[in-house]
Amino acid sequence: MTTLRNGLLLVCALLGAAALAPRSDAAGLERPKVSWLKGEGNYTKSHRGPQAIDMVVVHVTEGKFWGSISWLRNQHSHASSHYIVSRKGRIVQIVHDSDIAWHAGNWKVNVHSIGVEHEGWVDDAAGFTDAEYRASARLVAYIARRGLMPIDRRHIIGHDEVPNPSDPALLGGSDAHTDPGTTWNWTRYMRLVRRFAIPPKPKPRIRLSLESRAIRSGAVLRGRRPWAAVASGAPITRVDFLVDGKLRWRDRTKPFAFARGAGVNSFLLRNGRHTLELRAYSRGGAWTRKRLVVRVANRPFTTRGVVASSVLGVVPVQAKVAGAKARRVELWVDGKRVDHDTRAPYVFRWDSRRVGDGEHVVEVRARAVDGRTATSRRAVYVTNGVAGQAPTVASQSLVDGQTVVGTIEWAADVRGRVERVEFLVDGVVRKTLTAGPWSFSWDTAAESEGAHRVTVRAAGGGKTADASVGVVVARG
Repeated sequence: MTTLRNGLLLVCALLGAAALAPRSDAAGLERPKVSWLKGEGNYTKSHRGPQAIDMVVVHVTEGKFWGSISWLRNQHSHASSHYIVSRKGRIVQIVHDSDIAWHAGNWKVNVHSIGVEHEGWVDDAAGFTDAEYRASARLVAYIARRGLMPIDRRHIIGHDEVPNPSDPALLGGSDAHTDPGTTWNWTRYMRLVRRFAIPPKPKPRIRLSLESRAIRSGAVLRGRRPWAAVASGAPITRVDFLVDGKLRWRDRTKPFAFARGAGVNSFLLRNGRHTLELRAYSRGGAWTRKRLVVRVANRPFTTRGVVASSVLGVVPVQAKVAGAKARRVELWVDGKRVDHDTRAPYVFRWDSRRVGDGEHVVEVRARAVDGRTATSRRAVYVTNGVAGQAPTVASQSLVDGQTVVGTIEWAADVRGRVERVEFLVDGVVRKTLTAGPWSFSWDTAAESEGAHRVTVRAAGGGKTADASVGVVVARG
């Protein structure tokens, strides 16, 4: 029960221990966080200044952290230490640096040294933790810098290196201590102490300034637009140009310009909102960026193939291009390229006799000078094998009983030998065509409301054929 009571009192004391505020009086070096617990008299009162201390002795507790603190604070132990470091990196101080702790087993060493205990065991193969090494090294670095102590193995020693006061040829103090033992990594520990004692100088902060030239946020882009970056504040090693988060160009030499000055080809971007971004990097590792929100508003690039719906022999196929100048236009039939042209008006002479009779797909593919492409397809019916036959109206777009309103597209599929096609309403010709495509934009508002008879009539070789349906004209 007494042991339990003493343990509870120790925990309460530790929880209430004052955490010593970090100080930076060691040539600008900050003292690590230390918890203070006053010892019970196991030390000699003194008034040592920082420079009176020229040695640090490293000890190992040979026991648990809190149990070791309790023992070193107990006046019956006749031993103490200035600091105890836990395996988790916590530091507790029980004797002031200015006072003399009884830790080395050699009074002459105690008078001018600091004792630092470390939680652990000499013969424990697991060794000591990274947190323990680092916390102790920070503490010793602070003590050394504050007292102008050399950071070497003559001034930072183990308990096993302290001379025996009765026989200097023996080591380990008066009781022949062997701590910190062979598992203590002196090379690592001293490297950490030196690193913490002389931290690397912080690199000066580099402030970069970056501006976009030729394109500003909110700009409307059409066609090609120059885009460049102006950076200042430090030597710039490179500038990255990003479009919608993707790297599109990198320039390492001044002037930093997109595509060596050729500019941004907005034709390669869809119309609408886009994000442009500049990123500048300096030799010192600093970087900055500039974002711009722009809108692309290019006229669409389109093409359309003009050809009759029913063809025979050699027929013209014209490609009509809009939105940009075409660099090249190609004619494809059933997925195979048959011709190309690089100059307007892009008219091809297609020999339909090279394909069989029936339906085929005629395709026009255009490439603009800005890199955009456009394609149009049209189904045509080849009638070379039936060229001498009388014309026939295979079908028309209007159906019997259909109600029509306003202007509608009235088309017919006519085959055979065709010289002309007529579109009639109640027997009256409304449109006559002599070449395909066989279609007519019929304005039904010009007709009376109600039922009407509509007819497609094809004529050729002195013969005619027609097809009629009944429709109802209504007002919109």
